Amino acid sequence: MPNKSKRIDIRVSEKELVQIDQQASKAKMSRSEYLIAVVLNKEITVFDGGKEIAFQLSKIGNNINQYKILAHQGKIQTVYFDKFIGEVQAVWQSLSPLINETKPTSEWGR
Repeated sequence: MPNKSKRIDIRVSEKELVQIDQQASKAKMSRSEYLIAVVLNKEITVFDGGKEIAFQLSKIGNNINQYKILAHQGKIQTVYFDKFIGEVQAVWQSLSPLINETKPTSEWGR
């Protein structure tokens, strides 16, 4: 992580500060992180539901690992992944609309 020892002071109106803080909050970023991203023309995208999707994928991965361990121990010979394929497809179907709807949080963020 780069050393952030330099400081920039700017003056804004109360209304501008409220708008900046609202946009930063919407982007789930601190004010500084948000302003730096905007000034450097970094794309800021946020979608809700990411934690739930990551949790679902983690659970699927854990289940696959359990089958792998059982296979290595010789306790099972064959694993049918139909169930996992269906679960991954369900997660993808819930993720796909979020990706397509994702937009920058402001016109500044592009």
